[in-house]
Amino acid sequence: MTECPFCDGQGIVCRAHIEKLDRIIYICDECDTIWLERKDIKETSCNRFDNFMEQNGLLPLWSELSNIEREW
Repeated sequence: MTECPFCDGQGIVCRAHIEKLDRIIYICDECDTIWLERKDIKETSCNRFDNFMEQNGLLPLWSELSNIEREW
């Protein structure tokens, strides 16, 4: 499992699929920070889940995600 760099061991970065965008993201299950690439999971290359979803015309809800995996 990959720990979120922001959550001091409290958040796990999950791999998830946004079906409506046909896109894989990596999202912290604690703070909702996202990364678009697996190799870029660090503090300097992140985005907010709500901002990303709204920019793509979607509601920022976990129900928009599928295939959520904590261990990838």
